[in-house]
Amino acid sequence: MTAVHTLADLLRSRGLKPDDIIAIRNDLHPSYISAEFRTIADLESAKVLHMLDRMQDGPRIPHDSRVLSFMALPDGQAKLTAFRRFSMRRPGIAPGDIIYDYDAAHLLHSFISHAVNPVFYDVIDEPGLDDMIGSLVVQWPKPLSQDIRTASDPINVITR
Repeated sequence: MTAVHTLADLLRSRGLKPDDIIAIRNDLHPSYISAEFRTIADLESAKVLHMLDRMQDGPRIPHDSRVLSFMALPDGQAKLTAFRRFSMRRPGIAPGDIIYDYDAAHLLHSFISHAVNPVFYDVIDEPGLDDMIGSLVVQWPKPLSQDIRTASDPINVITR
């Protein structure tokens, strides 16, 4: 696997401004592990991964931000799963699609029981990267615990 260029370079080549885009690396926090969700891949299999980054402990993503959502992979890599605009809801008010999704119930309850300041986001898909969702893989810079970055940070694109 060889880094060919940065995520910022890729975005610029698509006419997007990386300084105006947030990148988030989603991994399953140990406190959210349940019998249904033991790994981040379990969330992807259950088709509830797209909800994880919409639940934040505090307002970590500014209102009306364009967000690249990545799923954590081994060795610090991450796969693009969505490009959406995030709109912050009033604190503690969860979107109906999360509340009424039976498959996401354990994830929602784990989040609420551990969050100090639960914040939820509504999302709208953004154009420009549809062909890369599910196939674009990046090398996330260390520390991996810094899971929200600006897309202009040194995030390297990986070729396979």
